[in-house]
Amino acid sequence: MTQSFNVAAEECLRSLMSQIEEQTDAIDADLLDGVLTLELPDGNQIILNRQLATEQIWLASSDGPARFDWRGGNWLDERSGKALGIYLAEILSHRLGHPLLLQV
Repeated sequence: MTQSFNVAAEECLRSLMSQIEEQTDAIDADLLDGVLTLELPDGNQIILNRQLATEQIWLASSDGPARFDWRGGNWLDERSGKALGIYLAEILSHRLGHPLLLQV
C-alpha cells in the first residue's frame, strides 16, 4: 500500500491546508515534504505528517498526539476512531473561538 498510502496521505494534507486557508486567515498553513505545519494565532503549532513505516498520519499539538489509520476510506484515530477532519476541526475551533468544518 506504500504508493497508494503516499497518494492518500498527500491528498489529505493538501485538502486540509486548502480548507483551512479558505475558512480563516488566522492560521498560517505550510505543506512541505509531507509535513503540514499550522501556526496558530497564540504562537502554538499543530503538525501533521505522514509516517511511511506505519502508514499513518500523525498529529502533534499541545493538546496531545494522535495517530490516524486509513480505514474504510477515512483517516481514523487509532484510539478514539474519530475522523481526522473532525478531530482537527475541534482543536482549531476551540483555539480560534469559532467553528471550522474540515472534511477529508
